[in-house]
Amino acid sequence: MKRPTRTRLIAAGAALAVITAGVLAAPRPPTLSTAATGDTALARSLADRAAIEPGARDTLVTAVIDADGVTYAGLGADENTQFEIGSITKTFTALLLAQAIERGEVALTDPAGDHLDLGDSTAAGVTLADLSSHRSGLPRIALTAPALATTVWSSYRGSDPYPYDLDALEEHARASTLTDPGTVAYSNLGVALLGQALAAAAGTDYPELLQTRVLDPLDMTDTSIAVTADALPAGARTGYTTAGRPADAWTMSAYAPAGAIRSTAADMALYAQALLSADPALGVDPATVLDPQGATGDGPLIGLAWFTQAPEDGSATWHNGGTGGFASMLALDRAANRAVIVLGSTATSVDAIAMQVLEENK
Repeated sequence: MKRPTRTRLIAAGAALAVITAGVLAAPRPPTLSTAATGDTALARSLADRAAIEPGARDTLVTAVIDADGVTYAGLGADENTQFEIGSITKTFTALLLAQAIERGEVALTDPAGDHLDLGDSTAAGVTLADLSSHRSGLPRIALTAPALATTVWSSYRGSDPYPYDLDALEEHARASTLTDPGTVAYSNLGVALLGQALAAAAGTDYPELLQTRVLDPLDMTDTSIAVTADALPAGARTGYTTAGRPADAWTMSAYAPAGAIRSTAADMALYAQALLSADPALGVDPATVLDPQGATGDGPLIGLAWFTQAPEDGSATWHNGGTGGFASMLALDRAANRAVIVLGSTATSVDAIAMQVLEENK
């Protein structure tokens, strides 16, 4: 048998050294913080619930809202720590829709093409009601070849998969084929179009519309939306994927109405309290957005963005969220005048934790 030459041995050793160095230098997945904040019993319950859910964990915070006020607890975070709330942003976009209807700027039956440049595409005829309730027939994400390539690459890199301006968003809609219109099929593309249509009808941009009509009236001073990475504040917090790899911030550009808000448990508690109490600062009766709309047969019960559990599954009206590095859940028990918020700094779901906390704090 021919023995390896000295050169081959050196090369093999060098390769092993590179691999070993890479492994040692690779970031270690986070583990759930044990630094408890807020209510001790609630923090312990949060830790116990998280321990039985698979996936990487880093920091968590929860808020329980009831008639007595708000109780906070966190692990490595507190009520003033900012998180990306992902698709809970859609409920803010739905609220802006209800407000715009109240102001006479739009109607639920308006075709999206009345407010955006969608040409003679099938997407142009989709109504604002269908965009808000995921009944448009539009795909979840754009299905053009470049957009799909961007989605795959961003998933690999842990980067923002929505780097598209308004022109690109409209092109994504024009290129889309509608599938089973009238049937609930979750669509980030659809709610992004909705938010941009509302901004166009109001003669402004989405961040300004959100700020002036929702965040300022509700005094949500620690909630923000930056639609480009350059607009993020210095030191903006980032999170981790479900595998524990670092993830970039999501700002989502023209897709921001579908998931780009950053907020805190304290600000989200203000939002939940306003929804439960029909605070006039909302500008509309919250039932307008929370109550299920349209057909109530097979499939989820859904209002303007908000999902409602079937009665046999308990009383909860909810929306969750997830970005590359964060997960969130806001659940309301409207009959009991209670709500729970859970925010996490990894993409590992917090849905079950929130529902369990809502149930155990009845």
